[in-house]
Amino acid sequence: MLIDCSYFTKGSRHIQNATIGTVPNPNAVEVNAAIGAYIRENQERFLVRMLGERFGSRMNDYLMRLEEDENPRHNTKFDEVLSHLREPFADYVLFYILRDSNTQSTITGLVRLKNSNEYIAPISRQVRVWNSMVDKNRAFDRWCEVHIRRSYVDEDMLTKINIFNL
Repeated sequence: MLIDCSYFTKGSRHIQNATIGTVPNPNAVEVNAAIGAYIRENQERFLVRMLGERFGSRMNDYLMRLEEDENPRHNTKFDEVLSHLREPFADYVLFYILRDSNTQSTITGLVRLKNSNEYIAPISRQVRVWNSMVDKNRAFDRWCEVHIRRSYVDEDMLTKINIFNL
């Protein structure tokens, strides 16, 4: 995978009970599994939006092979490109985690989650995370123009948003 749960253990992307290494409580296993599922679900879509259909799919295949092979062979050019995409991808994943954080699907529809903590709408944090990702994507786009001589970044990935979706 392009990233792991360590991107969500501290700082502005911190998710409660996300851990690396030792598991301090039973909920941490569930939290890490949920984060891992979001990473797997969004990785190829993100790479395609950042690198175009052809290169994004190739990069995703490369990452999958690295994960599956016992003795993985690294491609330094691929690794260099991917190193620029880890931080914005972590923001992308957090954006989708926040989108889904207030509800849970059931057979009869969506239910609002309840907890001893008070829930607030995640929209303002989603906007901050998305716009942070956009700043990183713009830097990547400029890097591509210099080092690859071409950009494949989807325009939506370079567009900031606001809480009014305007």
